[in-house]
Amino acid sequence: MERFCIDVINATPNPQQVVWAAMHQDYSEDYVWDSRDRWPPEQRSGELIVKHLLAGDRGHYGCLEHPQITFNVGYFPHSMMQQVRTHRVGVSFDVQCLAANTEVTFVNDKGETSKEVRTTIGELYELWTNGEKTIPQTSISEIKREPDEDYKRKGKSRIRKMNLRVLNEDNGLFETGTIKDVIYSGIQPIYRVTLADGKTLDCTVNHRLFTAAGWQTMGDAVGLVTAADGCVIKLTKSCSVMCNGIAVASNREPLQWQSQLQSTGTKIQAHPVKVINVEYLGEHKTYDLEVDGQWHNFVANGMVVHNSFRYTGQRIINVAQGKQDIEEVFYLRPVGNYTNRQGKRYFYSEAQRNEDLKWCLAACQRYQQRIEEGLSEEHARGLIPFDARQNFVLSCNMRSLMHLLDLRWKKDAQLEAQKFCELLYVHFEQWSPAVAQWYKENRAKKAKLSP
Repeated sequence: MERFCIDVINATPNPQQVVWAAMHQDYSEDYVWDSRDRWPPEQRSGELIVKHLLAGDRGHYGCLEHPQITFNVGYFPHSMMQQVRTHRVGVSFDVQCLAANTEVTFVNDKGETSKEVRTTIGELYELWTNGEKTIPQTSISEIKREPDEDYKRKGKSRIRKMNLRVLNEDNGLFETGTIKDVIYSGIQPIYRVTLADGKTLDCTVNHRLFTAAGWQTMGDAVGLVTAADGCVIKLTKSCSVMCNGIAVASNREPLQWQSQLQSTGTKIQAHPVKVINVEYLGEHKTYDLEVDGQWHNFVANGMVVHNSFRYTGQRIINVAQGKQDIEEVFYLRPVGNYTNRQGKRYFYSEAQRNEDLKWCLAACQRYQQRIEEGLSEEHARGLIPFDARQNFVLSCNMRSLMHLLDLRWKKDAQLEAQKFCELLYVHFEQWSPAVAQWYKENRAKKAKLSP
């Protein structure tokens, strides 16, 4: 369990003061914002919440739903994530996504800039799922249709043949790749990132951008701080995003980012452009691409972005080839004594654990063999152990956070889920100390349902 980690991506500032304001607005005929200079400070607000709202189970706990917090969760086993997702209320497992108006860059076989075509990701999804409307010629089609009905030509095969511009992350030059899937990711909060050269990108806070410092989520890259309603309060970090490219000599040294045109060579090289602003746009439909091939990125509105978090299986192959440690990819419990909720008691020995590590390695090798034989990743992954480590983003409000702790911090909960809750509580206590202390004293590990 030593690898488990949880970090805070973003959180509502002064959350206890937010709850206090909600409590008072609910019962006041006046507009409480007009008296904001008289609001109690954060610590005092927390004390008043406990005294007038939480103590004695008085009810009216909707006020606790206003402050929001988002966690980055790392290296937990798949089975634990499945438990966390079960019976959840008000908890969101976020994915990286782009807005429908995002333009994706396609090129010809040689990757030539002069031949590039840009299509929005929303249009790609429509073509991918519903096909392309056209009126067939009677000489080449015998399809029966109504007189005014458009014939729909399959879109997936056409999109798969298109050359997507992707970045070779080893040498910084653009190459071509292909699309494996176009994904609709639901309605999510969207932010507009603006660069110094005027480029803009509408994306979620968790979408990964290829910056001058490497891959980073948008929120981490700019140090985004937001209010409870999602509006941007400030950016705390300077960031430059790698962009579509400038022509360079094809024999130049790799990874020497240049800001000026070097030659009229045939290669296109990414270059950094500074982020100057981020603004909240509200909730919109979002989409993403799954890119086939070695490089899992594409050019969106002229910026290099990561593709979907869809499963690729590369880390499994890395284990099979000895390039990655088994326990970095799979989770096995430590040697020791165990018991479960059914009362079964046993000792998991070092010899047993070593045998299980060998079994994980053999499964990875079998996985690699099946991939080489032509099986798809989603088919071959059924061969690997269930408890592959998972990284995910978790968002919740203060009330749903306590509900999650109620469900999974019980003494008979899965051990890994209990450890997950211990790490969550540390951040809960730092974020909202008075409410967290009340929770620990009155509800923690008692299997109650949160207020």
